[in-house]
Amino acid sequence: MIRSVSKAGAAALVTTALLCAPALADTAPRSAASNDVYRDWYWTHSACVAAGQGGIDRGHWETYTCSEGDWLWHLWTNR
Repeated sequence: MIRSVSKAGAAALVTTALLCAPALADTAPRSAASNDVYRDWYWTHSACVAAGQGGIDRGHWETYTCSEGDWLWHLWTNR
């Protein structure tokens, strides 16, 4: 059986998802090195690695780490 979702119900789901998205970034696991800088989160490991390597290629940092969170990958750099 297929049920339709009202416009109000769909709007509530979208609003909830948008409000929760920033909270996901705030729950990033902490880096092992205390002086590492948290940069951003990524949906996939390969996207995190690409961003980390891109920063090295552009001279923004010398090393990076992609740490796995509950749902996302988190990019940490040395500066």
